Amino acid sequence: MNINMSDFFKNNISSGSQTTDVNVSENVSHESSGSNNAVQAAGMKILNSLMSGDTFTGYVSQLNGDNAYITMNNGAQIQAKLMQGALINIGQNVTFMVEDNSDNKISIKPVLANEQQAVLIDKALEAAGLGATDDNINIVKELLGLGMPVDAQTLGNMVKYSMKFPEASLNTVANLMRLEIPVNEQNIREFQMYGQFNGHIENLLSNMENGIVNDLLKNNQDIMDFQNVITGMYEGFDGETVSSSSACDVLSQQTIDELNNMLSDSGVKLNNDISETSVKELITQLAENNSLNSDNFQKIINSGSFREILHAVINDTMKLTPKDIQEGEEAVSSYYKRIRKNVENIENSLKSAGNSAPELSKSLSDIKSNIDFMNDLNKNMTYFQMPVKFSKSEGNGELYVFTNKKNLAGKTDNISAMLHLDMDNLKSMDIYVNLSGGNNVSTNFVLETEELLDFVYQHIDRLNARLEKLGYNTHFEMKVAADSSDRLDFVKDFIEAEARPAAGGQYIFNAKA
Repeated sequence: MNINMSDFFKNNISSGSQTTDVNVSENVSHESSGSNNAVQAAGMKILNSLMSGDTFTGYVSQLNGDNAYITMNNGAQIQAKLMQGALINIGQNVTFMVEDNSDNKISIKPVLANEQQAVLIDKALEAAGLGATDDNINIVKELLGLGMPVDAQTLGNMVKYSMKFPEASLNTVANLMRLEIPVNEQNIREFQMYGQFNGHIENLLSNMENGIVNDLLKNNQDIMDFQNVITGMYEGFDGETVSSSSACDVLSQQTIDELNNMLSDSGVKLNNDISETSVKELITQLAENNSLNSDNFQKIINSGSFREILHAVINDTMKLTPKDIQEGEEAVSSYYKRIRKNVENIENSLKSAGNSAPELSKSLSDIKSNIDFMNDLNKNMTYFQMPVKFSKSEGNGELYVFTNKKNLAGKTDNISAMLHLDMDNLKSMDIYVNLSGGNNVSTNFVLETEELLDFVYQHIDRLNARLEKLGYNTHFEMKVAADSSDRLDFVKDFIEAEARPAAGGQYIFNAKA
């Protein structure tokens, strides 16, 4: 039996400004012998099973004169006869649509690139039982853009979430689904805040500090609640001991003098001199001192000096040290467990005391949501926030590893990362690092001003010497950020680096270098 595939191509294919009519016909004999006939027969069997409107993709594997050999995804092959002027090249992947399949005659036509998505969208919506509304079409486009499946279940979930959270963008919902992060109000908020670089734990710790002052220090009846909260913060995690800094190391001399003057005016003497006690002990002595009347105590706790003491407590219990960062990922992971334990200790103290503390409770809930979101994010990629306390200053760091965890587990020879730093003196700084071949390190600094660039340049030899001592071959470059395009886009350059390769982190690094 001969199957005549006339009008195999019957369409206009554009290439630049040139448009050419293409027609393809084919005769395949099922009685011929040989392995080529077997794969061609397999191809014809697949085509015969398709209905009008179905699509398939073929790879142009050979061209011999006006004969084209098209290999399907499963290896089956068909042979087509091209009419003169056909714009087909070896190596092309072409999507075809079945126009008609009846009376032993199969007519198919190529689907142009700009038509392929429309065809796929229609088929996906039809299979899912959804109407081709603008909202549903945009949902499929978002999923396709992220390389996600467009099966009925995925589409159904997207529609459900987009209706449940109408304020959330489709991109946010799709990315949460792709990363297997629960789609809920908290995670949507966290994702959006991270995308705007407003999801810093450092900011939430500041809110917590304000909550402690406003909710627990507004009257003397809450002083014991306050003291219990501070005690709980120093308990640490899993038997860990959190040491308290010496007051003279973290408080300015002006603060120590001001506090001494207020205590002297109140006729109060502490057990030890302020400069000889720890921050934790200083707060305990103030809270338990019966010589302080209500008015004087309120005067002290409402002063800038007391806020500096409280801030030192936050730094002791809720921030990393340079030593922690040097110890690596395990120390950073332990730090997050400690923060979460501290938050739970504070919540338990408030609950036991029956103190609602609305401002403080909200800040504690925000911290837990942030940590939980970061934990979910790290199941697929590597990202850490690192609020750091130094001896006389503070800073915040964020580590983005563009190479996904699957590739890292496979011990890839190429790793790309970016470290974003916000420091008191160096301001905002992005450091792009690429490690290749096991010991070749390329580093690119993106700084805010020419003055900072000069400063880093003057000291780069110290970093170079340390890396070379560790056995690395180094290359450094620096530039001043011209505009926002020189800065990392959290969603496009990091979250979607694998889903959208053209805009991935590796591209960003190369662009900087």
